[in-house]
Amino acid sequence: MAKPESGLLSKVCYTQFMIDMEQRLRRTFSAMAGNEALSDVPDEAAAADLLAWAEELAKYYVLQTGDMEDPVAEEFLSPYMRALRTLMRAIGRWAVELDQATRLQWWARIEQSVKTIYGEQFRLPAMEEVVAQLPAEAGTQQIVAFLKELIENQAPKG
Repeated sequence: MAKPESGLLSKVCYTQFMIDMEQRLRRTFSAMAGNEALSDVPDEAAAADLLAWAEELAKYYVLQTGDMEDPVAEEFLSPYMRALRTLMRAIGRWAVELDQATRLQWWARIEQSVKTIYGEQFRLPAMEEVVAQLPAEAGTQQIVAFLKELIENQAPKG
């Protein structure tokens, strides 16, 4: 029997790696997506946007676990996935909250979650500054999109 070409072997290994990473992402993300974190968001489109963003972030961290066994990967991913759940819930709640004191508490949760995800050096602007930049009649989906852009633009690159 002929020995497989090294290019073919590389493709097979890469394909298996991607299947493993996709399965790990599905396991990791399905646990988060099934969580009640987004059930508080009354706007289905905003909830879908939050979920899509969470999946992007989850994928980034899952890909970092490529050389880890499942138990080690799960341990590595745990704080990030917990922070992602909290972030998505906090953004959804902040976007619809009318009470300023409660909104400020959600803002603090957003910042703490983002620090876990992007690093302790991350700083959000004061909530009042952000609110002043929002269009007066912004809906939940617009607010979510605005906060996503704000956070991604503030996040360290690389």
